[in-house]
Amino acid sequence: MFKYKCAGFVMALCIACLLPLAGIAQDCAPMTTVQLREKLVQMGFEVKNINEKAGEEKYSVNHPGSGFNVPVGYEISPSKNFIWLTANLGKVENVTPEKSLEMVKENAKIQPCFFYITAKGFVMMGLGVENRGVSTAILRRHIDKFVADVSKTSAVWQ
Repeated sequence: MFKYKCAGFVMALCIACLLPLAGIAQDCAPMTTVQLREKLVQMGFEVKNINEKAGEEKYSVNHPGSGFNVPVGYEISPSKNFIWLTANLGKVENVTPEKSLEMVKENAKIQPCFFYITAKGFVMMGLGVENRGVSTAILRRHIDKFVADVSKTSAVWQ
């Protein structure tokens, strides 16, 4: 009987000690461009600066995909609300109307990644990640999905 009372007391003590930790909020401050670059470097990636203009910083990392490297662009939106992962897939004139329709259909399969065309006529794939509480593990999960989606859809956009 004493053994069970002691075990109950120890368990109650452990729970009481852990309760204050339950109320600790996650750091949900938006990541800065400097922090984004640091996270990419910490993950072991070779990061290239594409744009160094203050407020418009953009980085690039080559990620191995299925048989080719996927150059992914990283930037934080002007509102600071999103981290954008983008991949340039070529000029729009290289895409037939049939391929365009296939890309639109493919968007439903790869969402939240999506194909789009820029004002300068480039076919792109993009992924917007909410810039709030992004840990290295969360960023890595998004990078892996994005690179996999670029690779597995290559027949659609090449």
